[in-house]
Amino acid sequence: MNRRELMQWLVATAGLSAVETLAPADLLAFGRDVHRRATPDAARRSLTAHAEQTVTLAAERILPATDTPGATDAGVTPFIEKMLSDWHTPEERARFLAGLQDLDARCRSRSSRDFVDCSEADQMAVLNALDAEATARRDHWFGRLKYLTVYGYCTSEVGQRALGLWPQPWRYDGCAPLDAPPTH
Repeated sequence: MNRRELMQWLVATAGLSAVETLAPADLLAFGRDVHRRATPDAARRSLTAHAEQTVTLAAERILPATDTPGATDAGVTPFIEKMLSDWHTPEERARFLAGLQDLDARCRSRSSRDFVDCSEADQMAVLNALDAEATARRDHWFGRLKYLTVYGYCTSEVGQRALGLWPQPWRYDGCAPLDAPPTH
């Protein structure tokens, strides 16, 4: 899959209504800009400390580090925090945060522990069940988490290097006017 196809897939899946109309190159530029503004030491505005841990671990289960970097290495959690704070409506943000609480409730029902304290096998079982639900419903909170994880990964420098898409080519404008040489 090339970069353009990947960006089109992102738009076609669980894209935010604010960015669904962007062309693939603009979607890539937008994601890279969010990464520049999302720093790990930025103040939390949407995620509590526990929610941040949950998002970090769930994102790492979605895109784990293998022989290539994973979601954590790509700064996906600060990216998601920035997207939730600046680009989601209050209703979308509330649905996402309620979903994180549901994730913990499902894990407590399964193994009497919150998601972050469960075994990897229990975490994956619950995430796989949520993924099956999200496949059936476009507005499922887990679909949003998965989308933001993949989008954050693919628009990060770390992710683009892992995908063989870095360095980005420079822009070429063959019709740009030439400036007159400076006169001394």
